[in-house]
Amino acid sequence: MDSLAYNYCAFFEAILDENSIPDLILNKYGLINLNDKEIKKIKTLEMKRLHLEEKLSYKKIGQKFNLSDSGVYRRIQSYDNRNFKNGRISV
Repeated sequence: MDSLAYNYCAFFEAILDENSIPDLILNKYGLINLNDKEIKKIKTLEMKRLHLEEKLSYKKIGQKFNLSDSGVYRRIQSYDNRNFKNGRISV
């Protein structure tokens, strides 16, 4: 299958599945390359966004990502502790 067909498949999947994360769809079709660490970071940021912006509970977020509510909480806290030390963003 050529890359144009993959582009269309990714495009339609992103439109039809409202719960999808575009970066993960592009990775699925080989249009971008993400390693496991990058995928985990993208999922964690999506969990954080769902909790803060969409006001979803940890339990509902956990159901979307196949994690327990405490697993979602720990992952978000771990991300925040690594990236926002002493009130500063570390890269």
